Amino acid sequence: MADDEEADPELIALLRQSLGLGTSSQPRPADTGVLDSASYIYNNSIDVAVDMFGTKRAAAHIWQNMQRREYSTQNWSEHELHPKTKDEAALDFIFTMDLLNFCFWSDDLNSKFTVEYHDKQWTGYWGLVAALHRALDEGIPITSPFCWYMIKRSLITKAPATGERDEVVDEAVDETPETEKVEASEESGGREDQDPMADSDSELVQKLTKQDGLTAASDDGKETRQYTDKSEPVPDTIPPSQSVEASQNPRTETEEVEEEVLISKELLAHVFRSQTSELIPLLDERLECLHEAGKVLHKHFGGSIAELVRRANESTATLVNLLVEYFPCFRDESRFERRRVKFYKRAQILVADLWAAFNGEQFGKFGDVDKLTMFADYRIPQMLHMLGCLSYSPPLESHIRSLKPLESGHSWEVQLRGCSIWCIEQIRREILRQNPETKVNAVLIDFFLYDTVKELERDGEEEIPHHRTRCIWY
Repeated sequence: MADDEEADPELIALLRQSLGLGTSSQPRPADTGVLDSASYIYNNSIDVAVDMFGTKRAAAHIWQNMQRREYSTQNWSEHELHPKTKDEAALDFIFTMDLLNFCFWSDDLNSKFTVEYHDKQWTGYWGLVAALHRALDEGIPITSPFCWYMIKRSLITKAPATGERDEVVDEAVDETPETEKVEASEESGGREDQDPMADSDSELVQKLTKQDGLTAASDDGKETRQYTDKSEPVPDTIPPSQSVEASQNPRTETEEVEEEVLISKELLAHVFRSQTSELIPLLDERLECLHEAGKVLHKHFGGSIAELVRRANESTATLVNLLVEYFPCFRDESRFERRRVKFYKRAQILVADLWAAFNGEQFGKFGDVDKLTMFADYRIPQMLHMLGCLSYSPPLESHIRSLKPLESGHSWEVQLRGCSIWCIEQIRREILRQNPETKVNAVLIDFFLYDTVKELERDGEEEIPHHRTRCIWY
């Protein structure tokens, strides 16, 4: 018997378009489809409910506190770890940050992933950001796509009679970061209790600085970083100094060979080394994200994150859709009640962070920020439950309070995320209804609630744990 699944609305729309049915001469504005998915989940949810009276009360409470704190995009930039410059280096940093911005909770509540930076201990998301800064300070260009993926090009000579390769004659076009060539096991001397890169830090910095065109300087105590393009074009002809053998032996042929070079797990483990026994979760998955992103940027965008952003034509929805289309690690989707549903948490928060970091200008200039929804993770549902906006079925609430893992894509997990998005949308609408002159969007509400729940966590005032899902989506 055929599977009684509901037809995908997007497939129907494409079919109608191909048949010339219901088409318009004017192109439709870009849309992510996330809010539509949230509405569908809300209307079919049985384990998570949105309390509309609680939502109205929460809207008044949230807006009052946002006004009292004068909450805006400036709050994002004011954090000491967020980038302060408005340049391409900041763009690369934010892309890297949100490429790896997922799953920081620890199984052991007493031993969290912790990064020491500038004499402070940072955990969770801030541990990630601190680790990126620390790596850059050490001369590791971790936020450069050329550090994640490169093509190493070499010219080799071979004798036509035998077809055997004689030697590599073009070392100058080796685009490989020298860090890729460091074998951690050799540098650590086989000591299991030591950071595998610890003995080679100074050598590592020297190699990276020389190979990758990275310079660091201090001016009045202020650190500056400069990056140059790490790729060198392969010459159309062999330089004279490298073609002596070929000229002396007319039978000698040259051939260009390419080899993919990827950032190593050893280097990434060094970047995210922890002060505790609790390492950063999902290290292998983070490595895969970097490899994938590096390849996609190299193939489709000339290795440039700036080019990716420029192609969005100042549209948040278009940039989200570009990320989802080209980068599978941003394709945050599930199945719920016979339908594909979309969340796109990390794609959306990347765009929102650009908007906040650049204060709506340059790489953060978008004309449709209101198209973004709340970023469906494990913290905002927790906060919405504490505000009385969300309620759970007894089995789900018991599961969460028992700290049991919840599989990504499980019906409960999908309902938690979808209903949270819909709940924030109702809060946004209520704030605008009560204050029609104001400008507020789901991004600012999400930022505010995230900051608030982290303060409650710090003070030990959480009323319910967050759900515990291990995945790359959030």
